[in-house]
Amino acid sequence: MRKRSPYAWRRSRAMARRTSASSSNERITGFAMCLLAYRCAVGGRRPVAAAAAGVSYTSAVREAPMSDREDEGGGAGLDSRLVESEERYRAVIENASDMIQSCRTDGTFEFTNRAWREKLGYSEDELAHMNIWDIVHPDSRSHCEVVFGEAMRGTNIERVQAVFLTKDGRPLPVEGNATARYVDGEVIATHSFFSDISERLRADELEERNEQLEREQMARYLEKMAALGKLSAGLAHELNNPAAAVQRASAQLEESLSRRDGVTRQLNAHLASPHWEMLQSLLDSPRDGAPDERPPLEVSAREEAIEDWLGDHGVADAWELAAGLAQVGVEDSVLDRVAEGLPEAALGDALTWLSESYAVRDLLRTTGNGAHRISELVSAVKAYTFMDRAAEQVVDVHEGLENTLIILGHELKNMTVRRDFDRSLPPVRAVGSGLNQVWTNILDNAIDATQAQGAIGLRTAREGEMLVVEISDDGPGIPEEHITRIFEPFFSTKSQGAGTGLGLDMAWRIITEEHRGTIEVDSEPGRTTFRVALPLDS
Repeated sequence: MRKRSPYAWRRSRAMARRTSASSSNERITGFAMCLLAYRCAVGGRRPVAAAAAGVSYTSAVREAPMSDREDEGGGAGLDSRLVESEERYRAVIENASDMIQSCRTDGTFEFTNRAWREKLGYSEDELAHMNIWDIVHPDSRSHCEVVFGEAMRGTNIERVQAVFLTKDGRPLPVEGNATARYVDGEVIATHSFFSDISERLRADELEERNEQLEREQMARYLEKMAALGKLSAGLAHELNNPAAAVQRASAQLEESLSRRDGVTRQLNAHLASPHWEMLQSLLDSPRDGAPDERPPLEVSAREEAIEDWLGDHGVADAWELAAGLAQVGVEDSVLDRVAEGLPEAALGDALTWLSESYAVRDLLRTTGNGAHRISELVSAVKAYTFMDRAAEQVVDVHEGLENTLIILGHELKNMTVRRDFDRSLPPVRAVGSGLNQVWTNILDNAIDATQAQGAIGLRTAREGEMLVVEISDDGPGIPEEHITRIFEPFFSTKSQGAGTGLGLDMAWRIITEEHRGTIEVDSEPGRTTFRVALPLDS
């Protein structure tokens, strides 16, 4: 390596002093000065001490004695290279894409590059009368004061975020760093490199919104699945009751038919056609209510009375026959007519035939009712889900409300449901399954509020060009502080694990976003009313 001249440092300082005469060079920031001073050590010699120590180029030049300006030849060439180097580094900083600034200890600007000025919209002349606090957003001021103070104490701030204000008042989010510039061991300014992070923040915000949307969509899907599971469990219970009744009736029907066929063969030996006609007419005559409508105590008392009557007429196994006759509702007048119109030997078998015939009819009726209930539930589910229809169609709101009540029947069995429907209302064009989801969510809240023991009211009416549905309950009401948040996603007044807090949020979205309607709630102690308004088709 070539030995360095002991005068190299002094020569570079002398040359630097000569090139610092122009006013434009005086405005170059410490970044350019230090780079320039370092660059003056031409030929790969030892780095300039002033630059390594963070001393500004201008200050270093002023310390050089006049004798150092002379050089033993080649001074003009070095001066030319120095000017070129300065211009090159100044151009690099001035044209950098980053926003570069230098601020004095009082906050005034020592230097800003073109990117900084273009981003914020200020000219160099305007900045000459401004300081850093004129362009810091009020929300960032306290934070920036801390950062500025740390930098002025010599701390290198590797990462700082702030919000600047452009000349026209727009907020400009930036991110960068801050370091100190020293002269004679004292901090005289800060250097900062900033980048406009508006696009990044917008991208981050968009990504966060998308993630939040995905979370909400997943939560709503899970809410729907939970609601579907709850409805399915209730529906299974509702279907099980009539199905079990049909199964029991079918088994009993087989037994009753078998017993009736047995006594029929015995009666054929004793009875003529007129006797059979009389029994048939008695069988067809109306009875005192269906079997499932008579109170058990009344049936028990009736059984004792029939047993006494049978005993008085010498009928064998009176206690067993009395139970069947009482269960099917045979009256004294029927017993008396049988006793008067039939041979005494056939009385017991005739009453057995009559009892089993009544039982067969009742069991067939029970089977039919059970099958009808199952069909009704299946039809309600089909209509409730609109599984065989287009997404949007003409919807009868009353039908949707009734089907929802059927689906929730197992939860409403101990509640009173009052209807005040305006049946003259026209249908609306809507997403039927969505509306039914709304009715379900509101009714489910009403059931929870009343602990499935109170009363629910449903009302429909026309108000101008809107169809209004009101669903009320007589529960304790919604606390006033919760009313304004009742439709917020994930807000719930139920105990943990009892709900996701999305039921009413889903109802609000379905009504307002899918149907251009409104949904409101009014509550006071002892009464809560949800009011849904849907636009009517012209």
